[in-house]
Amino acid sequence: MMTGHRLFALLMLAAVGASCSTAENGQDGVGITQPAAGYTATVLLYQEQEAGTDSYPVRVLVSPEYLRIDDGYAESDFVLLDRAARIVFSVSHEDRSILVIQHTTAEHQVPAGIHMELEQEIDIDAPPVAGKQPVHFRFIANADVCHEAMVVPGLLDDAIKGFIEYEEILASLQLKNLANTPETVQTPCYLTRYAYAPARHLRQGFPIQEWDDAGYRRTLMDYREAEPVTGDLFRLPEGYEHFSLGEVSGR
Repeated sequence: MMTGHRLFALLMLAAVGASCSTAENGQDGVGITQPAAGYTATVLLYQEQEAGTDSYPVRVLVSPEYLRIDDGYAESDFVLLDRAARIVFSVSHEDRSILVIQHTTAEHQVPAGIHMELEQEIDIDAPPVAGKQPVHFRFIANADVCHEAMVVPGLLDDAIKGFIEYEEILASLQLKNLANTPETVQTPCYLTRYAYAPARHLRQGFPIQEWDDAGYRRTLMDYREAEPVTGDLFRLPEGYEHFSLGEVSGR
């Protein structure tokens, strides 16, 4: 199932030893704001790569109401954020299922033993984007470079807000199930990037490139603002089973 790098990594860890609560045919009391006939949205086209894989396309649509991540075509599996309800839905057509992730109020304070740093330099060799010069950021935890990004301050601020909301919801699930995450994985880099400070790169500007030493890379190939899109792209399929990750077993 296409979930995107961030969601896929989170779910593989959260699912280990966790229970699932299930509701047949989507009757779990969780809905989504019904979209109108059509919208305009910011359309973002990426190439993404993970360790050991070829690059693959990722499309993100951001409207004031929704954020959708898919493989670039309407029939693909997709992730949908209802921004007002603060709920993420991950849709698998093959399984006819929808994973529901609701925002929680888990504590986001960085533990005292983790020290975050930020290094930055303006990349004078990079071509300007929308008249703005990209800035190279290195995100550091306890002296280790965890994640790097080339960002453009002031670019697509409305889209950035949607990405921040999405990252914070996934981080709230990670924090809720942190006891289920193997201790060997809970490095300062992992904890700051995915649990305690998931959107710190987004708060510096819009990332046009992101990468890390583990082989992950994401590159913005193109973007279009105020693109007309059909409301069906923001509608959940009917008749699918809804489920959510429950509390960690034994807690």
